[in-house]
Amino acid sequence: MYFNFFYYICAIILLCKIKPKFNMKKLIISTIIIFATAVTGMHTLSAQNNVSAQKTQKAQKTNPKHAHKGWRMVWSDEFNGDKVDESSWRRCLRYGSPWNRHMSLLDTLVRVRNGVVELWGVNTPEGYQDSLKFLTGGLESRGKRYIRNGRIDVRARYDCAQGFWPAIWLMPDIRVPWATGGEIDIMEHLNSEDKAYQTVHSQYTVKQYEPKTENGSNSPIDRTVFNTYSVVIEQDAIVFYINGKHTFTYKREPFGDSQFPFAGHPFYVILSAQLGGSWVGEVNPDDLPVKMEIDYVRFYLPKK
Repeated sequence: MYFNFFYYICAIILLCKIKPKFNMKKLIISTIIIFATAVTGMHTLSAQNNVSAQKTQKAQKTNPKHAHKGWRMVWSDEFNGDKVDESSWRRCLRYGSPWNRHMSLLDTLVRVRNGVVELWGVNTPEGYQDSLKFLTGGLESRGKRYIRNGRIDVRARYDCAQGFWPAIWLMPDIRVPWATGGEIDIMEHLNSEDKAYQTVHSQYTVKQYEPKTENGSNSPIDRTVFNTYSVVIEQDAIVFYINGKHTFTYKREPFGDSQFPFAGHPFYVILSAQLGGSWVGEVNPDDLPVKMEIDYVRFYLPKK
């Protein structure tokens, strides 16, 4: 458009040389006014289109009406406010396990903004009193929100870094040794891999009793965008999905409760930005900070 305007002005100047009585000044002024109006209109339309596109993307991203046939949504957190809903979540505390050994209550490690909750992994800020080199943020619904024999959808995106291990997983709220009540890993991601892991753990799988049962899978993902990770807890099966596509099913086998301890008791959700460990490897501090973003967490129960 700008090149056309330049050639148009040149044509006017040439015309004026051919016809001296031609009012060049008036025509140039009129042309500039018309051109400026057109450019302003184009910029306004472009801005309106950008705003419209952002609104459409936001509506698609956070619309809680998205349901599954045969299911009814019983609870969700869309993270549309500016702080964590304390009636649904509590901060993960630091203990000695690989996944929580860097957990911190530092405010900036868990942020709600722009329709998502951000969970950060960082180098310990200079001047902050902590003995560890790295700090991470996490949320769990223990004591607040539970699901049993239902479906969970979590839409998430995460950065990549050496030693970064974001995870979305379920634990039973019962006082038993680890894996006795089961563990369901809806999503785990390592470093910069182009795949996500989905796994179940029980006493049977941990102790590798015979006959062995396949207890997980990994599936390719586009790690640069949001993906929806899902699990359905049934009476006799744990069924995993990514973006609505079935990825893996762990079935009850006739090997006793140690093989399938998942049905019947309540599970709570853990959202954790983890750094380091024997599985993911050493952390590269130059890759930090990193974050996992959660767009929503939704619980469904079967329609009656």
